[in-house]
Amino acid sequence: MKWHVETVEFSAGSGRLHGEILIPEGDGPFPGVVMCHGMASDHRAMSPSAQRLVRHGITVLTFDFRGHGKSEGILDSYLSQDVIAAVEHLRRHPSVDPDRTGLVGHSMGALAAIQAATNITNLRASVFISSPGDMDGQLADTWAPVYDKASQSGNVVIEYPHSGSLPMGGWFTGITFRLWMWIRGYRMRIELDKTMKSWAKLSPSANIERIGQHPKLFVQCKGDRWIPYEAALHVYERAKQPKKLMLVDGGSHTTPLFPGKLRRKWITWLVSTLT
Repeated sequence: MKWHVETVEFSAGSGRLHGEILIPEGDGPFPGVVMCHGMASDHRAMSPSAQRLVRHGITVLTFDFRGHGKSEGILDSYLSQDVIAAVEHLRRHPSVDPDRTGLVGHSMGALAAIQAATNITNLRASVFISSPGDMDGQLADTWAPVYDKASQSGNVVIEYPHSGSLPMGGWFTGITFRLWMWIRGYRMRIELDKTMKSWAKLSPSANIERIGQHPKLFVQCKGDRWIPYEAALHVYERAKQPKKLMLVDGGSHTTPLFPGKLRRKWITWLVSTLT
């Protein structure tokens, strides 16, 4: 199926957000999906998956979170405002059936989607990919270097990758990640200390219990070194039915976004649920 792309801007609490809407050719209205990218990337990270969805006759909105890409503001704990604004913008689009809308979030985007879904009515489906759990236990150990760096930075807005490497995963991973951001043209602006302290208070396991009884899919890889899958399982266990878990051996934090069997499976599930 052919499609066309509209560049859009819309308002959220932080200011203007930048995004793209992929629209199938043909007669609508179509189901609609908002796709939420992970930390230190932008809407382009979700574009390959969005293109798979639009081929199935689904209108898709990808956007840059606050403090990312071409969007205004700095990254903070109010990401759910961006998701809610994106859903409202998509539902107003003439190609979209507002009663058949869904959410897809990866990593930080999944965290924001879970929080936002507590305040969005009439969702038809949600997909949470490589979703963080509560900031305790093994997850707290994994992210400890970030909190150490944050406590040293004070109330200063840092822009990555210009200001150095992200303080996570050791020096080699940090340098590799910085290089990846340079190559991809990603940028992130964040007040690290304030944001990390506020993120520590978020509780995905509590928020997931407040989400309505629409179908929810969790996609996790046991080989994820950024987000221990056990933390996400705790969130999944507290989610209301109907729900489904796709848990695979091996893989990585971003495997579900790359071409392969796992991406085909969650996209097939989403398409069948929305259509």
